[in-house]
Amino acid sequence: MTLTFRHALTGAAASLLASTAMADTTAVTIGGGPYLDIPQLSVAMDQNLWAENDLEAEVIAFRTGRSAFEALLGGQLDFAFMAEFPAVIGAMQEQEFRVIAEMSQYTATRIIHGGNPEIDTIAEMDGMKVGLTQGTNVHYMFENEVAAAGITVEIVSAGPPDIVPALARGDVDAGAMFPSFYAGAKEVLGDAYQEIPVDSYGTHFILVATQEMIDENPDVVTAVLASLYAGEQVVISDPAASHQSVSNVLGGTLTPDDVAAASVNYNFNMQLNQEMLELMVDEGAWIIERGSIEGEPPTVESIAPFIDGSFLSGIDASRVTLE
Repeated sequence: MTLTFRHALTGAAASLLASTAMADTTAVTIGGGPYLDIPQLSVAMDQNLWAENDLEAEVIAFRTGRSAFEALLGGQLDFAFMAEFPAVIGAMQEQEFRVIAEMSQYTATRIIHGGNPEIDTIAEMDGMKVGLTQGTNVHYMFENEVAAAGITVEIVSAGPPDIVPALARGDVDAGAMFPSFYAGAKEVLGDAYQEIPVDSYGTHFILVATQEMIDENPDVVTAVLASLYAGEQVVISDPAASHQSVSNVLGGTLTPDDVAAASVNYNFNMQLNQEMLELMVDEGAWIIERGSIEGEPPTVESIAPFIDGSFLSGIDASRVTLE
């Protein structure tokens, strides 16, 4: 056998092996939100945990989870991360998706104002103008707080990026905003910054899959969850490495110390439980009451089919406690 022929044969074998490897790797497209909220995703991306599950994942950043969800429903994504609230609307409209995991829970919801430092409870906000984005989970949270306190406030509707400037100008007395804007509010308001903690509600960050992916590629759904589950083991066992991964994925816009400081406001725990299901039902009833969607209020029985715990349960049965 000549040297040239041997080289050609070797090259052909290598090409065949590469083609086989590519054929065994499944490409998936994932819509991501703020990676600080979902460090399991950052670790999976930074350490390429996808490869261990024969995946090639393209992660596309979206400004909001709602935008990622719309892209998923439009057929542009296989999976998407978002807060639980858009999924309630999707379920009530009988869209083709399933919630396959809750990834984390935010535990430091607050109302922000720049006024009297003695005002530190919702009950003391009677008569105030409050800026918020209507029809969102923050609006749901704030209306519940106001009702529980028995006060009256004037709600001023504003887009998420517009609440902090309105607060700084004095157009509103307080702001109920998404957590990603808290740091900006503190920077803009400086010494005037005041916050009122809210413990009745915290955002649940979830992962959803298209119904098509679940029906046609259930092994891929399991593989995506397995990659994220492996990422969570790093989050728990080696926080410093997790913080570094988040910083890396964010291109260094947050240092590992910044990530560590922010992470204390979350529980990072992949799960599916009855508490979130009942929260989604209550949010749906609020949506109906406001007239945003016509129809009957949802029930546990109507929302539950949009939550599929079989994949996560197959990885760790203790993580799924749906009744």
